Amino acid sequence: MVQRAATATLVVLGLNSLGLPAMHASSERTTALVTIAEANARCLIKTKRMKAAPARDIANRFLLSKGVSAAEREEVQNAPGYDDLMRRYIDEQGGCEDLVRNLR
Repeated sequence: MVQRAATATLVVLGLNSLGLPAMHASSERTTALVTIAEANARCLIKTKRMKAAPARDIANRFLLSKGVSAAEREEVQNAPGYDDLMRRYIDEQGGCEDLVRNLR
């Protein structure tokens, strides 16, 4: 739980360092959740630990369980700098192999 909070904080700090405007707490939370869920799915697929459909399904169900709607998810993913933010998050986790290893 503490690790997830620290990770979410890193994602939010990444937003600020990318020059994205300051957001209110719920938007920061949503951005962090979407970034983490999408990075996990992307890395599970990239490392061939999971096929695309089940990995995306897990990410979708996780976000829905956290109260993040499909529209909010899309808004985050379409924000300027989002791809850079996700790549940075993956890099900070040690790359996809380490990220997936730590999911277990």
